[in-house]
This record gives sequence, C-alpha cells and structure tokens, in this order.
Amino acid sequence: MRARLSLQRLFWLAFSVLLALFLVPGWSCAAEDDEAIPTRITAERLRYSHRDHQIEFIGDVRVDRPNFQLRSERLVVLLRTLPREARPEGLSPEQDMEAQVDIEKMIALGQVFLKHEDRVGHGDMATYWVDQGVLRLEGNARVEEGGTRLEGNVITLNVEEREVDVQGRTDRRVEGMFLLPREQGAR
Repeated sequence: MRARLSLQRLFWLAFSVLLALFLVPGWSCAAEDDEAIPTRITAERLRYSHRDHQIEFIGDVRVDRPNFQLRSERLVVLLRTLPREARPEGLSPEQDMEAQVDIEKMIALGQVFLKHEDRVGHGDMATYWVDQGVLRLEGNARVEEGGTRLEGNVITLNVEEREVDVQGRTDRRVEGMFLLPREQGAR
C-alpha cells in the first residue's frame, strides 16, 4: 500500500519546485549552469490547492530575483504532474517526489509590472507558458526596452524565438516608438 503524503509535505514540495523553476527563459534570467537562483516571493496571502494543482499568491505580490522583478495583485502558478517515464531515473524517494511536479504556466493579475534587465512590461494580466517560452501581456499592455516602446491591447512575446506580436483595440491602434540611428550626413 502506497503511503499518503501529508498536505504540509505536498505544499513544501510544490513550493520548492516553484522556487527552483520560477520564470524560466528570457524574462527569468535563468542560470545556464543549473545553479540555484535566489528567489524571494512575498504576498499578503498564499493558497495551495493539491486538487486544483495550483499555488496562488494574493495581495501585493512581489517576486524578486537577480535582474528580475514582478509585481501584481495576484499570481497563480498552475502545476502538472509529470508521468513516471518523464522523470529522471535513479532518484531517491524524496528526490522522485520533487521530480513529479513541474510548472505548466503562471498568470499574474492586476497592475502587472515585469522587469528583466532593461526590459520592462506592464499590463492588466500576464500569462507565461513555461514549455513554449511565451509571455502574453493583456489589457493596456506596454513593453519598453532601451528607447523602444510598444503599446497595444495584447502583446505576445516568444522569448525563445525572439518574436513579438502586438494587437490593438477597436478604439486604439498599436503604437510603437523606436530610436533609429541617424542617417549618414544628417546633423
């Protein structure tokens, strides 16, 4: 008979996976050498649901890592259980427990602010699909990097492919501000 895990153990397992995998490529400043990255998450409340496979941070959410910040009113992390064949072999029972859980996607809601190095994003909602490396900002979305600024209703960034798609609204078109080099001979 398989032993049941306590809720507390499952919570800490999910939480440790969250900290280990939080915000992978591009916006995440993930280490290339599998080195642990210190991540600090604060909120007014944290709720974990084993049944719904999610962790929810509620109220003045702040995520801080080297070269990365996230601010929002809520952050929902949707988890998935990996099938046994997708897990590494030769792990101890405790390591296998940790290898069972992975992050599917993360959704930040309410006055979202993201910053990675000199790249800044704002919106009413941000969704990040971990496997695809795709970040979507929705509602008054704006992305700024250096002197470039893009604004629209929905901005989708594929951080793996380095692609951007900006959609306007019916009442407002897409807007972009670009700093272009001077033409030769111009003063």
